[in-house]
Amino acid sequence: MKKGLLVFSLIIAALNPSLPGLAQHGEQVIKLQTDLVTIDATVTDKDGNFIRKLKPEDFTLYEDGEIRKLDFFEASEEAALTRPLAVVFLLDISGSIEPEQLIKQREAAQSFIRLVQPESAFAVVTFASEFRLLQDFTSDRTKIDRAFQKIKDVGGSTRLFGSIDRSISMLKRAPKFRGSRRLRRVIVAITDGIDSVDSTDQPELIRRANDAEVTVYSITLPWYSAALGGDRIMTLLDVSRIVPLTGGKDFPADAKDFTPVFKAVAEEIRSGYTLAFYPPDKNKHDGRLHQLKVECRKPGGIVRVSRTSYQAGKSNS
Repeated sequence: MKKGLLVFSLIIAALNPSLPGLAQHGEQVIKLQTDLVTIDATVTDKDGNFIRKLKPEDFTLYEDGEIRKLDFFEASEEAALTRPLAVVFLLDISGSIEPEQLIKQREAAQSFIRLVQPESAFAVVTFASEFRLLQDFTSDRTKIDRAFQKIKDVGGSTRLFGSIDRSISMLKRAPKFRGSRRLRRVIVAITDGIDSVDSTDQPELIRRANDAEVTVYSITLPWYSAALGGDRIMTLLDVSRIVPLTGGKDFPADAKDFTPVFKAVAEEIRSGYTLAFYPPDKNKHDGRLHQLKVECRKPGGIVRVSRTSYQAGKSNS
């Protein structure tokens, strides 16, 4: 499978014409194919512990209920988060947010940035009743810090789903590759999970996230916990299921310290697998929405995937 990974990197390089050594390995030229469907997957046991060191044969991938051969596979087995990311920090500054929490968010985000590869790119946006871009994608940590420092005022209603939609659009136009490596597209939303403004079509929002290969992680602020037992009550974000249906996870936050939560998000991403396949010719350009499913053959393995479907392009013929 190492040979397969080499070919995968070469194809990625070929898709990025700005890179040196285009799709060439010795005398062999790799044919460009843009129909590759990629899926990011995380596998845990019933207690939520990550299952690592799985092999391609430990997975079964289905397209529209039919088993597909894995053409490429990648697993992270390093101690550090070596996968480059494209991340939108989506920060809720509506009326339920305390100003001092913004400082803690900034400190935690800085810790998160230090955990990931320098090739990663970050953007910072805030939302209440309006969506505001504070910093477009950059790898400059100083610019990210300055963006957080721009957040001064909090208050207003909450436009959550529309802001997630705007963040997906940002990630869709963000760089897809750095060097020969595919950037994993991630939204980290710090929010109370309530939307008091939008009537966004949530199934369509999930489809758009799947199409853009975006995973949404949520950090839910603590004052929406139940008075007894400390369990968080159901929010509109939970009901939408956009977090689990994009392969993400919700993390309840202790407002006193966001750093452990961001570290948990980094660990979550680090423990993932990338699966990829070429659809059969009859599906590649039929313009239809195709359903995806991934199963783990390891007993007790529970899989979360970054997408449950993909939209095939339409043939020009």
